[in-house]
Amino acid sequence: MRDHRAGRLREAVSAYEALLRRTPNDADILQLLGLALGQLGRHADGVALFARSLELKPDRPTVLLNLAQALHALGRNDEALRACDRALALDGSLAAGYRTRAAVLTALGRREQALANAGQAVRLALQDAGAHADLGVALEAVGRDRDALQCFERAIALEPNLAAAHHNHAMLLARIQQYERALRSFDRALALQPHHAALHTNRGNVLRELGRPQEAVQSYSLALALEPGNAESLHNRAVAYLMLGQYAEALRDYDALFAQGKHSAPDLVGRGAALVALGCYSEALGPLERATELLPGEAEAHIQRGVALLNVGRHAEAVESFDRALAIRADVPEVLNNRGVALTELGHMSEALQSLIRSSALNSTAPDTHMNMGIVFRALGRYRESAASFGRALAFKPNDPSAKIALAFLHLTLGELTVGWPLYETRFDVPALGNPPRHFNVARWSGTQPLAGKALLVHAEQALGDVVQFSRYLPLLAAQGATLVFEVMPSLKALMRTLPAPIQIVGRGEPLPPVDYYCPLLSLPLALKTQLDTIPAQVPYLAAEPERVARWAQRLRALPGLRVGIAWQGNLAVEKLIWARGRSIPLAALEPLAQIPGVSLVALQKGPGSEQLREVAFRDRMIDLGSDFDDGPDAFLDTAAVMENLDLVISTDTSIVHLAGALARPTWIALPATPEWRWLLERSDSPWYPTMRLFRQPRRGDWESVVAALVEALTPLASKRSKR
Repeated sequence: MRDHRAGRLREAVSAYEALLRRTPNDADILQLLGLALGQLGRHADGVALFARSLELKPDRPTVLLNLAQALHALGRNDEALRACDRALALDGSLAAGYRTRAAVLTALGRREQALANAGQAVRLALQDAGAHADLGVALEAVGRDRDALQCFERAIALEPNLAAAHHNHAMLLARIQQYERALRSFDRALALQPHHAALHTNRGNVLRELGRPQEAVQSYSLALALEPGNAESLHNRAVAYLMLGQYAEALRDYDALFAQGKHSAPDLVGRGAALVALGCYSEALGPLERATELLPGEAEAHIQRGVALLNVGRHAEAVESFDRALAIRADVPEVLNNRGVALTELGHMSEALQSLIRSSALNSTAPDTHMNMGIVFRALGRYRESAASFGRALAFKPNDPSAKIALAFLHLTLGELTVGWPLYETRFDVPALGNPPRHFNVARWSGTQPLAGKALLVHAEQALGDVVQFSRYLPLLAAQGATLVFEVMPSLKALMRTLPAPIQIVGRGEPLPPVDYYCPLLSLPLALKTQLDTIPAQVPYLAAEPERVARWAQRLRALPGLRVGIAWQGNLAVEKLIWARGRSIPLAALEPLAQIPGVSLVALQKGPGSEQLREVAFRDRMIDLGSDFDDGPDAFLDTAAVMENLDLVISTDTSIVHLAGALARPTWIALPATPEWRWLLERSDSPWYPTMRLFRQPRRGDWESVVAALVEALTPLASKRSKR
């Protein structure tokens, strides 16, 4: 018994078992062994021993109460209640009997009766802290929170070291959202029971509610150190990690839950959210779709599923998910914003704008929403409203490169070059453009440093068409006395050697000679303060190789009538960018050109899009220049030579039109309703290329009207040629 009183339970059990071997029918030793085993959690063994003890010595209230408590611990509450009733029938003054009966009645859902028994226990033992704590639990169960708090506080006053009272006090304070007071109570309870895992978990929950997720993670981690794999602690820590944006850590905890098979439907949502945040959108769809089945009324499941669908390009389904979320939680600004993005991707611009306007009305300081509104306004041709939206995005997120480059494109499109060129320098900071800044251990030329006697490196950037368009500036720099080094893509070296100035052409990746300054190619308009009326538009500034021109003249000389080269597909990588979408036209849409008498169509298309030539109904009325056309390592040499043998080039916005313009060939370009910045607005000519004529869509996606205008303009030219 000495070991038992000292809390050395295993030693006590061994001693009691030794005594029972000598006197197996000792009722007192049987009940003491049952009590020790119960304290070790072996309640079933305790029940058997208490029953044997009572058979030997019936009608002992204390043993009956021990039996009732063991049965209660096993969930056998009907039997426990009968044992309590027998004990209290023998001794109605047992406060512990009423406390036990209150706990059993609570488990049976008989809360009012439980409250009456807990109250009776207090009346019988006014100085018993445990009785007051039990009464607090009973009062809380019937919704009398204020009275319950007073009971817990009375219990603590009677016994300041009663950890259970501090724990219950803290839990009630947390439930009624008095989180600061709850945290203090949890801390007092933990000072008394530092190895109580549930205390650490519940303390973490309060810290999370207080917006202190990092400290919450620490509490959950302490709980898990005491009870590894505890599902509640893993779930709560995962939620805290999500709050912190530590998605990999959150995913680790969710995976641990899934490995145990202990996950809940909310865990499906959380795991999906972590995967979405980590960019694992396809992997996220599985748990999120299952979550929406299990929790059709849970908005977050639909929200996260919508985000995942949006990022895997399933935009119509994303809109459906966002709509389901909004039906549950109306007017969530982030959901409305994402819905607007999905609708934009689907080309439903007016509906997208309405969604974004609603989002902005709910959260007027969200820069992403203003950015998206700017994109939609631009697509709708509402350029001033677009500029205002991008400006608001910058106001709430200063120095955002995406907003700055969007404003740059807008001002350049409007012909406001003084504003546009400086903003265009932001292109180096926008990852989506794939044009990171480069450095050459020399000063950058800004246009202010004299160039006479200096060596200047100009390096090409972006796409082939950009190099062709802006290489016109190199002769101007040479005229200032600079020794020019022009670094270009290796495939453009041969073409760039035809520039009318002494320029050293170097392929990217080749050794560079010593220079005094460097400048990115598309920064030259800024350095030279280019305005619309000062664009260097003298053409041609590039040339085809005479021998190649002659060779293609032999191959094309049999073509009758007006020779028209056509191209229809631009750079697919560029057209993934939202502002560049819709620039290409299906070749099939150009069939009316093939039906004009006296026109011979020559396909200038190379690479993506050229496969359409084999599929169109009028393929026999087009000249395919063959697989050897521009098939060498040098770009555009054959194309330039063929253009010199054509009467006209017709193309969508591709590098083909820049080459044709640089060669001073007559060129017609078919443009979408919201074209790229360099084609400006409304005008049918281009200040960059004097030999170019622009044909614009009257409305978004209307290529039919453009083709009709091309046919109307081309027909008299063909007729005039046929009369010669």
